[in-house]
Amino acid sequence: MSNLKKRYEKEYTSMWAAMEHVSENEHNKLVELCQRNCWIKRNGLAFRLHPLTEESSLFTFCRFRDIAMLKLFFTHGNWSIRQGVLYRDLFFCNQVDGGDEWWTCRYDHETEAYFPFESVSFEVMIEKGQFEAFLDDVMAASVEECRGLKYRGKHRERKGEKV
Repeated sequence: MSNLKKRYEKEYTSMWAAMEHVSENEHNKLVELCQRNCWIKRNGLAFRLHPLTEESSLFTFCRFRDIAMLKLFFTHGNWSIRQGVLYRDLFFCNQVDGGDEWWTCRYDHETEAYFPFESVSFEVMIEKGQFEAFLDDVMAASVEECRGLKYRGKHRERKGEKV
């Protein structure tokens, strides 16, 4: 076995093991949600110049329950367009084939639906050590604060710390 393959297996075996597939019903609901995004929807902007690419760009979704595995997922990189991941009440879907631009949605328990509110590049966020704080902020913020993009610092604010 090559050193590269050994290193890959050592780094990512736990991530693949922790990755959960979503149910068919949940998959269909997420595909429907993705129709609201002009880049990833069926016949979306990302496929106008290369329509055959759309045939091979399936909607694929998974779930992580552990933040360390979610971080490893984003660190892995090179995910295809329409690759989506769920973590708690959050849904991220890649908008750039092989890229790092994640359409970010949050589940609203009152309306029983996801709503989009942000687009995030995780590579730089992880490099700067801001990944966990971002997730904490978004999860600590109210639905209205997320919709208004007023989620930054919310996890510290909720703890009574000065922001």
